[in-house]
Order: sequence, then structure tokens, then C-alpha cells
Amino acid sequence: MKKILLLLTALLFTIGARAQKDIVSVADAIKIFQAKTLQVGKQVLEKQGYIYKGVSSDEFGKDYNWVKNMNLTSDFLPTAMGRGNSSMVLLAQDGKTVYIYVFNRTAFAGLQAQVKAMGYDMGNAVKGDKATLICTKDDQPTISFLTLQQPLPYCVQITE
Repeated sequence: MKKILLLLTALLFTIGARAQKDIVSVADAIKIFQAKTLQVGKQVLEKQGYIYKGVSSDEFGKDYNWVKNMNLTSDFLPTAMGRGNSSMVLLAQDGKTVYIYVFNRTAFAGLQAQVKAMGYDMGNAVKGDKATLICTKDDQPTISFLTLQQPLPYCVQITE
């Protein structure tokens, strides 16, 4: 029985690690946020296989958009998911926010584990809202984890 449990634990760890490698790391997203420039975003993300899709504009503002293992409609909504974990990274043109959208719960949990390993306080869930977790650390950006509706089910938001 112990061998079976050990095997299952190893499989879960392997799946979790694989699910995370397709997505930008939290440390790299913070680097993009702190630089606040399109050039740094392109440099970091395109090295990891993300494709720049241009500037979207909606009621909340304009964002630079990158995607991996997916494509976007003309309205910048996700479509044509590819093999592996699909993700989308947005940098607000004013540099005030970076968004990471993922479509896999395991990958989302992996991002949360990265934030916890970086020493962030993970205990700031919004009261009455299980779908939002706000993580803080002195002299570091605030990281929020949001569970949304389709077509963008999981979001990590990095702000001041």
C-alpha cells in the first residue's frame, strides 16, 4: 500500500511540475511588472515561447498581449487552444498591472506555490469570496489570484 501511495504522490508531483513549465514564472512576471515596458516583456516572454499579439483595448484600458499554446480572436478573447498548457500574459500600457491567465487548475495551483515559496503572506482571502486570494510581502508587488468565469477561468494579477 505504501508503494502505491508513493507512486501516486510521485505521479501527482510530476504532473504538477509539467503543468507549470509551459507558463511564465511568477518571478519573471514580477520582473516584467517592475520594468513596466513592452521591450522587457517581449525579451522575457518571447524567450519562453510566447507570441506577441499586439495591443488590446477594452473598457478597462489598453494592454500588451502575449499568448502561448493558443490564439486570440480579433476581440482578444482566447481561441484555438494548443497542446500543453495555454496561457496569456497582459501588461497594462500604463505599467500598473500584469495579468497571467491560465486555463488549467493544476497550473494555477503551481503559480500559487511559487508565490508561497517566495515568502508572500498567503492568508489574505477576500472575506466572503473564495474566488479571490490577495498575497502580500513587504517592498514587493501585491499578487492576487482570481477564479473567474469562462473564457478566462484563472487569473494572477500583479499590482503595486
